[in-house]
Amino acid sequence: MNNPENLPLDVQEQIEWLLEHKQLASASWTILAQQTGIAAGTLSVFAGGKYQGDNERVAREVFRYRQHLQTQAELNVEAPDIPPFYLAPTAKKLQSMFAWGQRGRIVICALGPGCSKTTTAENYRDCMSNVWLITGKPSCAGLNNMQIEVLAALGERDARGTGQALSRRIRDRIANSNGLLIFDEAQHFHERAIEEIRSWHDATGIGVALIGNYNVLARIEGGNRSAAFAQLYSRVSMKLVQNLPTTSDARTLAEAWAVEDQKQTDFIVRMSQRPGGLRTLTMMMELATMVATSERRPRELSHLQEAWAQLASRPTAG
Repeated sequence: MNNPENLPLDVQEQIEWLLEHKQLASASWTILAQQTGIAAGTLSVFAGGKYQGDNERVAREVFRYRQHLQTQAELNVEAPDIPPFYLAPTAKKLQSMFAWGQRGRIVICALGPGCSKTTTAENYRDCMSNVWLITGKPSCAGLNNMQIEVLAALGERDARGTGQALSRRIRDRIANSNGLLIFDEAQHFHERAIEEIRSWHDATGIGVALIGNYNVLARIEGGNRSAAFAQLYSRVSMKLVQNLPTTSDARTLAEAWAVEDQKQTDFIVRMSQRPGGLRTLTMMMELATMVATSERRPRELSHLQEAWAQLASRPTAG
């Protein structure tokens, strides 16, 4: 990589590359503006050779964008394909929970980081009809923002209206659907938001799955349950609690990555019990495989160990 500030750039060469790239990518000036950080109006005029401002400055930004694309292309050549969704034992349990929930039940799944709860929820949504996945986050913890997120999952963007009107639209949409609302990272939702979800279940019979970390279960089973979540708790028909991936989960991951060496498999199983679970293991396998490929060597235990050493100090999220 080269710092364009230190290079004598040919402005016309950058213009010609930009025009060719635009055509090959079938991209609008608006899209290219988002990718390059250069205003669309500036880009189009620059490409037409009629820009009255600092052409060398724009050429330098175009050159930076070219270098970015080249670097990403090189990474794509070296980076291995991550295996598609595979049904590990914990994922099977989750799918059974979702199937039970879709019978018009409320289920709760409290799992530690790296147990594949999100990827399993995404896979279930993609495979079944009338399954909607809503991801909790601090910005949608309250009732109104949660309703807007649900309507977005139902296909209604930029929803507006009172809380009562939004809930009515949601109930009308999910009634008689035999569907399932999956709330991932449900620990972020406030009490009123969770109670509103419970009211939709009561009114329509919609299935509800609340999945997240231990805080999901702790809030509902905690000391304030009678005051805050008594009605919800009495409707929970099944729950799954698991802190770490199982050793069988780790072995399934090893099989998905075509690991045949027993020492590598044993290492994967041991590391699965560390913070980060399958999520960190996937990053470890991706990095180890990429390094082995770049060295033109078969993947070895040392590659896994070196990759883990790089990743082990990273903080993990729930």
